[in-house]
Amino acid sequence: MRNNKQPPGMNAATVYVKHRHGLSHVRLRETLSGYLLVAPSLLGFLVLTLFGIVFSLAMAFTDWNLLKGVDEANFIGLKNFKDMFSDVYLRASIRNNLLLLLVVPISLFLSAVLANVMNRAIYGKGGARALFFLPYVTNMVAIATVWQALFHKSRGPINVLLMILGISEEALPGWLSSSKWALLGVAIVLLWKNLGYNILMYSGALQSIPKDYYEAADLDGANAVQKFFHITLPQLKPTSFMLTILGIISSLQMWSFVQIITNGGPGTATYTVGLYIYRSAFITYRTGFACALAWVLCFAIMIVTVFRWRTERKYENE
Repeated sequence: MRNNKQPPGMNAATVYVKHRHGLSHVRLRETLSGYLLVAPSLLGFLVLTLFGIVFSLAMAFTDWNLLKGVDEANFIGLKNFKDMFSDVYLRASIRNNLLLLLVVPISLFLSAVLANVMNRAIYGKGGARALFFLPYVTNMVAIATVWQALFHKSRGPINVLLMILGISEEALPGWLSSSKWALLGVAIVLLWKNLGYNILMYSGALQSIPKDYYEAADLDGANAVQKFFHITLPQLKPTSFMLTILGIISSLQMWSFVQIITNGGPGTATYTVGLYIYRSAFITYRTGFACALAWVLCFAIMIVTVFRWRTERKYENE
């Protein structure tokens, strides 16, 4: 038989208090262990990220020059933000960024079509997906170098092909060397580079669409185009929403690729806001102005993201 007698001098309340004390001690040790595990990442975030964010916000209201140090920074209030309204480089950068945003919907639509085609039982679709995804993981410098050769006005393969098709040499596009064609050339490369990632994401999303929808559409006599627009695209909306946000953020932040392939030229034909922030901070050393620009870009991305999110929520609730 079990001995249910309590030790001498201990009542039920004492046992309960000691039990709670033991549990509290265990929970405290678990909490401390958890904090110790995340401490390195938390410390890195505080030093490398949070400090930089707060510091850049403070410097946005100064005339800080990176070469002169923080001690020489003078508080100038909203002057950096006021100067943006009359800055021709910034206006050109915003115009180019808005035009490059058109790449996002075009890329998403083409990716959805190609993913839908490769989702069927066709030969070599695994290899085709790998080839489409390869540019996304290729080094940016290598991509820029190859496309500079492809876009060469007189000896580039693209213009050679256009001449074979009957276009005269005088009518050939100047591509990266022409202020009229340079932005289009950059857009083509970005479309080619991001296509594979979008196809990969859409291919995964297509696997979750119930086959019953397509079988019911077949019974109703729907063709492939009707099924794509009325079944496939609506079912891909969550993935499209995510890829739209990522594409917009990536497009607005882009600067390294443009710096490598055109350096913003000819003139300001391919300037972007990200490239202008970089040049302001590390080329002309208007670092305070660059901080102000970075915060304006941050708020622009936030507004676009919130707008897209609210649009998506409104569509889902209808």
